[in-house]
Amino acid sequence: MKTARRQGEAWRLPTWCAKHLFLLLTAFSIGVYLLTMDRSASWWDCGEFIATGWLLQVGHPPGAPVYQLLAHLFMLLSFGDPMLVAPMSNALSALAGGLTVGLLYLSLGELGCRRLPASIGALCFLFCDTAWFSAAESEVYSLAMLFCAMDVWLALRYRRTGDAHLLSLLALLLGLGTGVHLMTLLAAPALALIVLPPLTKHRRWGRILPPAVLFFCLGLTPYLIVPLRAAANPPINEGNPSTAEAFAKYLRREQYAKAPLYPRMWRERDKTNWHDWSYGLDGVAGNTVYYVNYQLGYMYGRYLMYNFIGRENLKSHRVVVFVLPFLLGLWGLLCHRRRSRWGFWAVMLLFLFGGPVLNIYLNHPCYEPRERDYAYVLSFYAFAMWIGVGAEKGMQEVERGRWRAGWLRKAAPFILLLAPLSMAAGNWSDHDRHAAHAVHDIATNHLQSCDNGALLVTLGDNDTFPLWYLQHVERQRTDIEVCNINLGGYVATLGLIDSSIGQRPVYFSQYFVDRFGHLYEGRLRCEGFCWRLLPNGGGVNDAAPLLRHIADSIEWHIGEGEYIDPVSERFLATWRQNLKLMGIGDNSGQ
Repeated sequence: MKTARRQGEAWRLPTWCAKHLFLLLTAFSIGVYLLTMDRSASWWDCGEFIATGWLLQVGHPPGAPVYQLLAHLFMLLSFGDPMLVAPMSNALSALAGGLTVGLLYLSLGELGCRRLPASIGALCFLFCDTAWFSAAESEVYSLAMLFCAMDVWLALRYRRTGDAHLLSLLALLLGLGTGVHLMTLLAAPALALIVLPPLTKHRRWGRILPPAVLFFCLGLTPYLIVPLRAAANPPINEGNPSTAEAFAKYLRREQYAKAPLYPRMWRERDKTNWHDWSYGLDGVAGNTVYYVNYQLGYMYGRYLMYNFIGRENLKSHRVVVFVLPFLLGLWGLLCHRRRSRWGFWAVMLLFLFGGPVLNIYLNHPCYEPRERDYAYVLSFYAFAMWIGVGAEKGMQEVERGRWRAGWLRKAAPFILLLAPLSMAAGNWSDHDRHAAHAVHDIATNHLQSCDNGALLVTLGDNDTFPLWYLQHVERQRTDIEVCNINLGGYVATLGLIDSSIGQRPVYFSQYFVDRFGHLYEGRLRCEGFCWRLLPNGGGVNDAAPLLRHIADSIEWHIGEGEYIDPVSERFLATWRQNLKLMGIGDNSGQ
């Protein structure tokens, strides 16, 4: 069989494999992500993205019109089957994630890495915790990372070839990526460092810059669908950005609390937690200690370790360690500057702006409601590039005879392959969501617990967005009005509750009860998976409604070890206690 060998390489591949390694890596990565992706809506924003993408509605600020349009195209492949809409939407993330892995391989080639080291870096990104998690669900981060990867590869290719057409394409993709997530703009400093030296050297600004600006502006045009769709008044119309003023507020994300750059300890309700991270210090010293310990350490460094060393499996309390990828990346970081100064600083800018610099800007409060590792995926992408550089350096050291053992020369490729293989083995069980049912079951049970024409009041993302998915995509229980108090407004929602009492059934989710249940003390009754608001205190302990909902509505397919959010866990504890008091067996499957 013919083999392909580059000069100085100590390993061989069949010619067809070497020639098409990019395609093989990409296809393999897409296959892994498709095999392990969720088959329905997932927690947090996924249900909202599927619902708004399916009917082209208006999601949360600042919008993601490019993602929404591409997701809608993928959903059309369901050919009207509502049960295939979510899988088709999730498949967009899987495809984007696989292409990102392939482009990482190509970019490492542009940086001088050979096939095996470039493959090691790409495969480590494929199996890292954050990239894999985002590629298995309907979220923007996998697609946003694809746009970043395309821009980096185009910039590197332009530096090598000088083809000015690549810069126009890069500018277009940078604009389109902004319509997926603003994270794509974090790559701009690295892109500038790569393309500006050859551009200024040949003094071609006049011919290249105007088309590039034009194409960047063209990439922003999909944002026009946001006010157009808002003006049509769709059922989901967050912020209603139908006017110029409302659209500007929508883009500025004015509905969210703005974190200042200083002080770092800024959110008043976190005061009781500040002491744990600042050691009781105040002022500049306290804020500095808090930043280093909590924000940089816990909210960034911990995520970097999660991806390239290992993380605790919360269900089994088992720690899976794969330290080799981190050591390779650290070695690549230390060696890269001697290998290529401009290449080192380009990757360093990706790493810093996607990680520590972004961490300073985000100014995380103490504590966040969910893990925020997805925000730093660009930084982890840069670290995976250093893994490729470190693998290249390791191969060079072996080939130059630095180690006399002949077996090491032959075994080096297999030792390096242990890095991505250990990540795959350590992360597979936590990221295989093909049989996940928790989100769909819990959301279905919320809707099925309510009587006809009910008002269901919710509080957070996890008790709202999955319900939107069920109602707008699967068309389940469309007779129920779901009102999120955060989106509908505190005063307006309380007024809606008061006006509904006696006119239609009113139910609360566990999230709402946890926060505002004290306002209705003595008037709440557990019915199925919700809490019913009674007009008066009578009948709170009446078991008949609970029994009816258990017999007719509640369904479970949740397997052992599947993740359930903490608030739903608290509700299950309450529900189990009610069942025990009434002598009824628990059919929750947990």
